[in-house]
Amino acid sequence: MSVGISIRPSKDLRTNYGQISALTRQNPVAITVNGREDTVLMSHEEYLAQQASLEEMRERLELYAHLAQSEDDVRLGRVKPIDAAFDEIVKSLSE
Repeated sequence: MSVGISIRPSKDLRTNYGQISALTRQNPVAITVNGREDTVLMSHEEYLAQQASLEEMRERLELYAHLAQSEDDVRLGRVKPIDAAFDEIVKSLSE
């Protein structure tokens, strides 16, 4: 997808939908109402790609938050030997 955005008046949706639909495969199309941008249309493929990209970013942010918390735990001494941690887990599961 190119970086640009096409701008079309809302009346074109009724009269030139096929053309507008084809434009969305090249770049998003801003629909104007009374000369002001109102809605942006994009191809379904681009929408799915953006959603996948956003989900990947959310997952990375969640991972980074966990890593930052872990780093803080180590820095502040909130750690214990792994054997002790596993013993606590086993004990809590058997209760």
